[in-house]
Amino acid sequence: MRKGACALALAVSIAAATAASDPPENPRDVGLIERASTRLAQIDVTVTGDKGAISGLTAADFEVRLNDKIVPNVLADDLCVAQPAPRAPTPPAAAVEGAAPPPAVVPPRVTTATYLLYFDMTHLTQSGRQGSIASAREMLPKLLAGGQRAMIVANAAVLTTVVPLTSDLARLTAALAKMVDDQGTFDTYAATEENRLNDVIHEMSRGTEFALALARRYAADERWRQERDLRRLSMVLGRLAEFDAPKAVLYFADTMRQNAGEHYLSFFAGTTLTDANGKPGADASAILSDAATGALPLDRVVNEAAGLGIRFYTIEGQGISGPSSFIQSSSGPTNSGAGGGGNQASSLINSQRIRDSQGTLTSLASETGGRAFLNGVAPARMTAQILGDMSCLYLLSFDPTGFPQDKPLAVAVTVKRPKVKTSVRGRLVIQSDSARLTGRVLSAFAAPDAGAGGGDAALHVGLIPIAYADGHFKARVQVALDGSAVPSTTWDIGASLVSKGVVWQDGSGRIQVTVPNTPVVFEKDMDFAVGDFDLVTVAHETQTDTVLSKETHGSWPKLDAELASLGPIAVSQRRSGGFLRNGQMQAQGAVIVAEDEVLRRDAPTAVISLVCRAKDQKRPLDVVRTLIGEEETPVGTTKLEATSERCAQVVDFIPPKMLGAGRYRFVIRVLSDGQELTRGEKALTVPEAVRPPAPNGP
Repeated sequence: MRKGACALALAVSIAAATAASDPPENPRDVGLIERASTRLAQIDVTVTGDKGAISGLTAADFEVRLNDKIVPNVLADDLCVAQPAPRAPTPPAAAVEGAAPPPAVVPPRVTTATYLLYFDMTHLTQSGRQGSIASAREMLPKLLAGGQRAMIVANAAVLTTVVPLTSDLARLTAALAKMVDDQGTFDTYAATEENRLNDVIHEMSRGTEFALALARRYAADERWRQERDLRRLSMVLGRLAEFDAPKAVLYFADTMRQNAGEHYLSFFAGTTLTDANGKPGADASAILSDAATGALPLDRVVNEAAGLGIRFYTIEGQGISGPSSFIQSSSGPTNSGAGGGGNQASSLINSQRIRDSQGTLTSLASETGGRAFLNGVAPARMTAQILGDMSCLYLLSFDPTGFPQDKPLAVAVTVKRPKVKTSVRGRLVIQSDSARLTGRVLSAFAAPDAGAGGGDAALHVGLIPIAYADGHFKARVQVALDGSAVPSTTWDIGASLVSKGVVWQDGSGRIQVTVPNTPVVFEKDMDFAVGDFDLVTVAHETQTDTVLSKETHGSWPKLDAELASLGPIAVSQRRSGGFLRNGQMQAQGAVIVAEDEVLRRDAPTAVISLVCRAKDQKRPLDVVRTLIGEEETPVGTTKLEATSERCAQVVDFIPPKMLGAGRYRFVIRVLSDGQELTRGEKALTVPEAVRPPAPNGP
């Protein structure tokens, strides 16, 4: 697992640290507040029927039950934006003096719908991927009409926020057009499912036990991907937590299955899967056990949607599937193939996997109050039905006191007015404050570029190379914030290092500062594997409830690919602030300056690099550093003798007076016997000096 989905434990630890902070002192009760209440729980209900019947419903027209218990004091908010508000009748000229005027008709509240277009590329076939993108491009203009907004997220090998939340239709459609050929948002797993099914059939020629063993391995892999991808989906939903209803997810998938992997058993007769006592064999039992637990991650998605008021509109991207046959269950008839009892039918005509995936899409939609579009529904029809659901919503609100929190509650809503039908989600989850915060932090890990947080602080992420030992690079990961104008702030900061597809290392900590605009810096030394890496970082300020997140990509060299190589180059300047370095608080430290940032003129500048040699490089290395601006200025030359150490850290200090205003290139060249083996460079920018204002004249 990669990115936010694999940083679950770290994100929870950040949220837990926030929840465990000391409670503020209770204010003195001066009798001006009659009572305080928690956040209202809400249920969005779609009503359909004659125009006259569905307009103007009030709270008295609804009966709401949770777990078959009537909910008292329900408030009804009319969101029927498609229905014109009737005008209040004009009082007659001869009205009786002193008579009360007729009540004014309150017009429906103007609402803005929020859509999340989620392309589960791991579970989209090649045709499904193309069909999903094409459908989305056709649907968006009508869905966004009137200022509605949408965001696009793609789940493939990594989770990518293609476009953060926006009302800019041109930006969204351009991104969809680019996705058609974007390999970064492409995953071949679903497209190669036919190959895996054919492999199982082919193994039957060797024997049923070989085919079952292979089916067990393929089923376990599918179950693992299902768990990972549903966790990612659940985490991304937190991005919609702070938006008002209506909120909807358009979920595009072909092969997502609640009982992941069980369809592999549909190629075997029942007698081949059980022993003489009728119990499943080891391989079949393992597949069934994994498939049975697949309902848990899907249930988490539904519960998260139920807590945030989100509807799912699930869309099967591949449209109508190929031919099917009577081979539809694990006890289906067989062709007498080699191995005894194996099913030699082509994978193309086995419909169990299709029925499993369609059943999952249907369940996800119905449990959240949405719809499932299967077998190639036209985009125009999908758009019409989604807009129809959104066109007349009633938001039912109530005080959740007395109902359990963070547990699914069965929902039942009836309308007392005749000729009115309702469509409502199957369950509601009343989230606690801690669960809501945890969801926000998790969503920041899952989709760090999707627009979390705000405030007057900016998140800066960098690393300082330190050394190389035992096949790993060591570097200091730094997460820095410029500070907040709010005094006495508390920041919970975490970082996850993702390398080779798994969380390699992570860390988190809490920093408290009392002076406004004090920089806050979290640092942790981490070990890196050779090759590409991702750093996913999240910061949460407890007083203003600000959540910031960022994702950074980088790469470490393969030492023996070249005779010499350079690691990442860091530029830093010392400053005062709140520093937490490997668990120790400090009042000063070095802050990394990115290439798009300017250097401070009053502070020395450090440039840190890591120079590495290949095993075959036995000669000494000369590391030459040069500062290039309007002219070249030698900085230093270091000779690295051949030792058992593969890498050496090189640090240069540049005094303030050496850098005038302008742009520079700090160039590092590695030579052997006068021949250049590799080079690297870093851009430096020094701003013009700020002149003091001229004194006022007499």
